[in-house]
Amino acid sequence: MPHIQKIVWIGCLSAMAAISAGCSNVTDSNVPGTKSSPAQPAAASAAAPTTAAPAASPTAESSPLPAAKSVALIQGEVPEYDGSGRSYLVTGTELQAKYSADQSLPLAVFMPENMSRFEQNGRTAWGTSDKENWISFRVSSEDDSAQAGKDKPEIAGSDAVLQQYKEYQGGYSDGNSRVDVFKIQAKKQVYQAEIRTTAEQRKELLPLFVNVLREVQYMKKQPPLEAGVFVQEPDVGKSKENRQMLKEVMNCLEAIVAHDKEKFLSTMHSPEIGEYLLFFVENSTAYRFTELTYEGIAAEGTQRATFNVSYQFMTDEGYQADQNYGIYLLRNKQGEWKVANID
Repeated sequence: MPHIQKIVWIGCLSAMAAISAGCSNVTDSNVPGTKSSPAQPAAASAAAPTTAAPAASPTAESSPLPAAKSVALIQGEVPEYDGSGRSYLVTGTELQAKYSADQSLPLAVFMPENMSRFEQNGRTAWGTSDKENWISFRVSSEDDSAQAGKDKPEIAGSDAVLQQYKEYQGGYSDGNSRVDVFKIQAKKQVYQAEIRTTAEQRKELLPLFVNVLREVQYMKKQPPLEAGVFVQEPDVGKSKENRQMLKEVMNCLEAIVAHDKEKFLSTMHSPEIGEYLLFFVENSTAYRFTELTYEGIAAEGTQRATFNVSYQFMTDEGYQADQNYGIYLLRNKQGEWKVANID
């Protein structure tokens, strides 16, 4: 199945400072359909276009910046999440990122692995462990542009590199930190994004947070998935070996739903195959199997039988999708049919 990897390059003044502070790059991987996990895929080898992140501030040697409000961080509306992922690169070093959903809004970010999600000012935020540097979102209201006092966003004092972005609204001081404000739109709803950085870490972290914002995703909140095996057993004939074959498949599906490692491994053709496929049970994904069909034995006298299964899954971050897999069985030395692959 297709797998996409996307890398976003982020310019940092110091590689070591960037790594310790959280400056990094992004890789994209398609959640369904890889052998790393049905919901948490491994990185793909295919390379995607590299996007240059803004430097924290212009230098004398740098090229002139684009005109104010001439560059869009997000083309049109925030894209709807498709199951992909990201990782960040800092001067050639890959930093994994985890898809992380806002706990109340239908938005999500790709959170670098050296950051965490927490609550800030009553909203979901993602940032450094000391909670001093973060990005967060809220629904935009009509009076946002007319905020009173110190929280009113102003262009004055802003980094020139930010002023090129159409989404940028300005910023304001917050103690020894600065909060930069952006407006984005998802499904016709306008949201205000706020990026807070301390004076000490701004140069290293601002490029990262801008790219986190650039990659923000929309994901509609869904009710919890009712997990289970809800399939009608297919007609496999009345022979004892065919019934044993079907029972093995049903046991396998039940083990996946229950995340039962021991039961799952008991259905496998060999310990090695079981270890290879353990990603089906070693996760927190909810599975709802809805259809099972028997494709039969490929040819008379061969030792391979095939079933196809359709199901829905929901990750712990609330992403839900439909998927199909083939379940392939081979006879073992005892003459029993056992699962040899799920693909």
